[in-house]
Amino acid sequence: MTKERINEWSLLRGLCFLAVVMQHSIGEYIYRSDIMPADSIMLGMLYHFTRFGTLTFVFLAGAILFYQYGGGRSYRPVLWKRIGDIYVPFVVWTIIYWLTVRLSNHQPLFSKESVSSFFQQLIVPTNGYHLWFVIMIFQFYMLFPAFRWLARQFRTHVLQQHSPEEQRKRIVWMLIVIAVAYGWLMWLCYYVFPFWDAGGILQTLLNYRTSEFGFYFFYFILGAVCGSAIQTWRETILRLLPWTTLVFLGMYIWLGYDLLQHSNDAIDLNVSTYLKPTTFVLVVSQMLLMYGLAILLSRQQHAITRFLQWCGRYSFGGYLSHALLLAAVASWTRKLVLTDLHLLTTVLTFAIVAPAAIALTSLLSRLPGGQWLTGSAGKRKKSKSTQSTSPRSLLGAK
Repeated sequence: MTKERINEWSLLRGLCFLAVVMQHSIGEYIYRSDIMPADSIMLGMLYHFTRFGTLTFVFLAGAILFYQYGGGRSYRPVLWKRIGDIYVPFVVWTIIYWLTVRLSNHQPLFSKESVSSFFQQLIVPTNGYHLWFVIMIFQFYMLFPAFRWLARQFRTHVLQQHSPEEQRKRIVWMLIVIAVAYGWLMWLCYYVFPFWDAGGILQTLLNYRTSEFGFYFFYFILGAVCGSAIQTWRETILRLLPWTTLVFLGMYIWLGYDLLQHSNDAIDLNVSTYLKPTTFVLVVSQMLLMYGLAILLSRQQHAITRFLQWCGRYSFGGYLSHALLLAAVASWTRKLVLTDLHLLTTVLTFAIVAPAAIALTSLLSRLPGGQWLTGSAGKRKKSKSTQSTSPRSLLGAK
């Protein structure tokens, strides 16, 4: 049985991709020694407009998986396909970034140390600093059957034999309870775990918590609710749009003040880490706000909508490749004196890297074997609005 194509998801992926590229462009320039305070502060404020990007991809993974496979469909063939569409491109791009770093630093490629460093990159990527996200999100794909089983238990023991109105109330209360528990986990992550010497394997898990699915589970569950009841979700998002806007503006001011208060001579973006309770509230409110915007945009047919659809379609390959293009631009700008020009240069870098990464992905996806670099972005099918929305890739792909 085919399902309705969810047009706003493609637009939301495009918005998320652009937000991630802007984040990384800001990170390239905000720590330079010649930056002026005004540019530093403005980049810090711009940074908070992009915080929804990465974690909304987790939300979309939950939404797509539950929309397509939340019922009784077999998931095993899908999982094998995810390995080819997500993990294999991750390995290929890990090799590319590893080779780039080794060659640029004139390090040997074939030695005991180099082999060890390569396998380390497959677990804890540092050459491709953004690849941590692929490792984290793939854990949700591996564990989706467990999440689906929990959802079935919730439906069977909590929702059945109740009216639709009562079911909605119970779902809302479920989300509130999980949000409170997740907020407490974020409080521990920011205020307790950094100073906690647990020792042993627990300490190792805490040290690498930024790459572990358990510290992002709320966004996946929120996506599961969206994918399980898409029409009700849309109506709710549009109804809450004024409130999510107000919450986002309030949290934006709060986090901006917090960023300035805890930054000394230079802005420290780590103050706004994902694993922090205030950032959690900011991201959720911004995510819901951007979802509402995506719904409204999906009803329009103009250049912005088409551009976001283009970005959404190739966002996975664009995500994998954009850091390499950003490094190429940065290798040139680092030679320049940019006093009073860091904000402008950041915006120009973003304007070059974002479309270039999408264009590169579009080109690569058309080459023989291009799917090993871009995932399933090149496997486009002729579709109508009644065709299903297939979760072929993590960040982009229809």
